[in-house]
Parts: sequence; C-alpha cells; structure tokens
Amino acid sequence: MVSKRFFKKFSITLTILLISMGLMGSASAVGILASPGGFHLKMGTSQTYQGQVTVENIGNETLNVTVDKKRLQMDNVNLLFSDEGIATWITVEPTNFLLAPHQKQTVNFNVNLPSNINYYDAMGALVIRGYSQQSAQQTNGNLPSMQIQQVPELVVPIAVGLPGPIVESLQLMQHSAPSFLLSFMKGSFVYHVKNNGTVYANMTGDVDVKGWFSEHHLNMTGGVYPDDQYYLNTTWEPGILDLGFYNAKTTIKYGRVNQTQTLTTNDTIFVFPVWLIVLIVLGITVWVLRRKEVKSPFKIKIEKRK
Repeated sequence: MVSKRFFKKFSITLTILLISMGLMGSASAVGILASPGGFHLKMGTSQTYQGQVTVENIGNETLNVTVDKKRLQMDNVNLLFSDEGIATWITVEPTNFLLAPHQKQTVNFNVNLPSNINYYDAMGALVIRGYSQQSAQQTNGNLPSMQIQQVPELVVPIAVGLPGPIVESLQLMQHSAPSFLLSFMKGSFVYHVKNNGTVYANMTGDVDVKGWFSEHHLNMTGGVYPDDQYYLNTTWEPGILDLGFYNAKTTIKYGRVNQTQTLTTNDTIFVFPVWLIVLIVLGITVWVLRRKEVKSPFKIKIEKRK
C-alpha cells in the first residue's frame, strides 16, 4: 500500500517537472568582454579625444551587440543612465553589430569637449549589451515554450577631468532618522545629497549617537559627481543597556581632495528597552491580581516537628 502511494506521488511530481521543463525551454549561457575596462581623461576646452574599445564574444552563441553612450549616475543604492551632459559629447561607431562566438570587434568613440562647459568633472560611459540570436520561442507539440535569455551588460566608464573653476558645493536635499526604537530594533539613517558644485565630491559621514549612559559612533562614505545625487545611509541597533533619549549629531565632510566643507544635522531618538516592557507587564499583572484578591493556586504548608 505504501509503495503504491509513493509511486503515485512520484509519477505526479515527474509529470509536473517534465511539463515545466517543456514550457521553460532552455537557458543559454552568453557573455561579452570589453577591453580596456575604463578611461580617465584630462582634456582642455574644445579638445577631442579619440579612443577604442575591443568587444569580444566569450560565449558560444552569436550575439547582436549594441553600444550606447550615457552619462553615468550612481550611488551606493542605484546605478542610473542619462542622455544629458557628457553623453552629448560622445560619438560611437559602430553602435550595433553581430558578433560570432570568440570573435572581436573594435568600437571607436570620440569625446568632443564643448567650449561652454560649466563644471570641472564629468562621468560618462559606454553601455554594451549582447542579445542572443536564438529564437525566444520554441514549439513543443501543441504547447508553446519560452526561452530564458541572458542579456549580458558591460559598463565602460569614461571619467573626464575638465578645465574650469573649482567650486565645492553639496546640498542636503532631505534626511531621515528614527525617532523611536526598541532594544535590538534596527533604525536607518538616510541622507539625500546633491552636488551643486563643479567638481567631484568625496564624502565621509559620522553619526555620533549620545545618550544618558552610552555613546555610539556610525560611519558612512561615498562620492558624487557634479549635478548628480547620492544617498548616504547607515543603521544603528540599540543594545539591551540602551534606554532614554539620544542625540544623533551627523557631520558630513566633503571635498574633491581635502574634505574641508561640512554639512550637519541633529536628531533626537527615544530608546525604550525591552526588559522594561517586561517589568511593566509583570507589575501590572501582579497589581491586577492583588486588586481582585485572586488567591494563588499554589499552597505552601509548613509543619513543625514535635
């Protein structure tokens, strides 16, 4: 009886797996490689830089490769692409081509620096993607199947140092900090900054959390290009001995080389310890029981020896 039940369950499971495999089709491995992996250029007004990137198909399928020029915007959370700024200075040839397995293709690009630039540092990128030429759908009898297609993407950064005035200016757009925490409850500190200057800003953030009986120090690091935004963030988890009001003073230092500029914020956090909650609950329970004159179910009888 047990063997029949097992065989029935095994047959149903095997059937489901076979149908799922037929619907999913196959997953193919593809890949591309770009060399060099990035550029750091020093340019003057109205200059033109000519560069080359070699793209190689390291997979076993023919790929349809596209190359896009973008302005690179990134922080510790997001990687964004824009068609503004340095993206308008870059030209690429070719932008689309087929690449057989293990074949290489040279991609030429130019960076044409305009004469009316208004910032000192810029970050662009070539975004290279490879699309498999295999059909996205296959037929398996009367059941349609789906092809799982991997699309490799490479980002080749192009950092440009430009002539012009050096202006260091960072704006704190908004920030958030916890106002109430329990013991072992993690709170997040998030600082949204924007670079309104003309140079890249290296940032270090220090959060000093000072309370009645203890102090804590939190650190953050990051960097942001002109006209870009960034999110600095860190977390704090109160321990079992933390309680009461805490002052969280945040100091963000920034600068292109030496971090001489600062941004500061102050927040107040109230920490309520878990052990105090337990004591309050026990105290209320005892008070209610005594008020209602509830007798203990346990009786202790002491007998004296004669």
